[in-house]
Amino acid sequence: MPDSYKIVASVGEDELRHLQKKDVKDVDVIEVRLDLFSRNYIQKEMKKKIKALGLPVLFTYRRAEDSSVRSYVKLFPEDVEGIIKDFNDNANYLDIELNREDTIFKNFENLNYRIIYSYHSFKKSILANEMNQFIAKSKPVKKKNPIYKFAITPENIEETADFLNDIKLLSKTHTMIGICMGELGIISRVFGDKFNSSFTYMTLGEPKAPGQISVDTFKKLRADLFKSPQSAKED
Repeated sequence: MPDSYKIVASVGEDELRHLQKKDVKDVDVIEVRLDLFSRNYIQKEMKKKIKALGLPVLFTYRRAEDSSVRSYVKLFPEDVEGIIKDFNDNANYLDIELNREDTIFKNFENLNYRIIYSYHSFKKSILANEMNQFIAKSKPVKKKNPIYKFAITPENIEETADFLNDIKLLSKTHTMIGICMGELGIISRVFGDKFNSSFTYMTLGEPKAPGQISVDTFKKLRADLFKSPQSAKED
């Protein structure tokens, strides 16, 4: 079981503009979806806002074909170079896609960020041997052990169970994140730590992926399950 089950809140420009510290009191990491920001905001306003929130940051960039939400604008490495330099610390994270040869984060393996290698499929699940193949091809990184994130779309509850059990198996040798998207995936988002998934991704506004729920919903579902027998009787 992971030492802590981290809550990652995914935000675009509209959310980040209005976030205050009180809004992220139950959040461990802010995921900044760079594809959902304008160049102007990234280069002129983002640094100050993230610093004010005082949380670790995860920078992610999804291309249009790899996302379920519409991108703000197509970005290039030079557009994000400044902000990546500003937060180059091993308390922060970069998302590098396992199923792509290129990334907007140039020379990421030499930076101080902790790397989350990610794989997403909006159409199907993935087997343990396929996950191992992606893991084996990932670049070694300079700081700390990388984290491996697999987000898939199961066809039925059996695929959900098989995938989560594979995540638990792989967690014996790697730090893993396992997420099932869509309606069948709620268990992976709320109780992923039971399968040794180390992070879960929530929303503070509009969902950024199919099946993503709010931090408040997550807290309520967790609290309802883990009520003590005594408190359940009192209810």
